[in-house]
Amino acid sequence: MPRYGTISDEHGQYLVSQGPRGNIVINPDGAHGLEYHHASSACCGATPTGGLNQRCACGTLVATLCSDCCCPYELHLSADHVRAVLP
Repeated sequence: MPRYGTISDEHGQYLVSQGPRGNIVINPDGAHGLEYHHASSACCGATPTGGLNQRCACGTLVATLCSDCCCPYELHLSADHVRAVLP
């Protein structure tokens, strides 16, 4: 969801995230323990143009942060690198 309301195309259809299909998209504030790694920066945050830019504690790149003011505020967890586990 973009920060400034919803965005739709010329036909009124809501636009959705452009990230790779199969990835899990969450609010960046919901992820803990990730570190920036080569994030493409813009005026207010990271852009997703460089691909995976978040590293977990083990050193593996696992997610792409999109946090600039002109983009949706979201974190794409890579389905190839992230698995759900019980707490």
